[in-house]
Amino acid sequence: MTKRGITLDATTAVGYIGQIVLMELMWEGDTESFWQCAYIAGVLIPRDSRQGAPCFLAVEVSSSTGNPNEFYFDDICSIRAMRYRDRHGSGNVLGRMTLTHSAAGSGSGAALPARRNSSTVPANGSTGAAHP
Repeated sequence: MTKRGITLDATTAVGYIGQIVLMELMWEGDTESFWQCAYIAGVLIPRDSRQGAPCFLAVEVSSSTGNPNEFYFDDICSIRAMRYRDRHGSGNVLGRMTLTHSAAGSGSGAALPARRNSSTVPANGSTGAAHP
């Protein structure tokens, strides 16, 4: 399967700085993508005279050290900036997202968590299924 990373111009890439984003990533050699939530701390966009690949410098939300990692645009299938963080502990951090960019226009089709307060998942997150 041939994958293509996202293509962002400098202005759009810089717009992600300071945002918490949800990225769909797929590394070369992998057959499936995975999701990573991170805080974008900076952007590296090489000029014509410089070598290198464009990437975000980002701190993974699950990081215990707080050190940034490089997330190369070639490895990002889609990216979505989160507008807010849930402060009430309900886990509904994916309710409103902006700045969606993807390699194929709509991402790989990998499933996102269920949207709450929809016809299938009520605001309290219950699907009605029993969980032992």
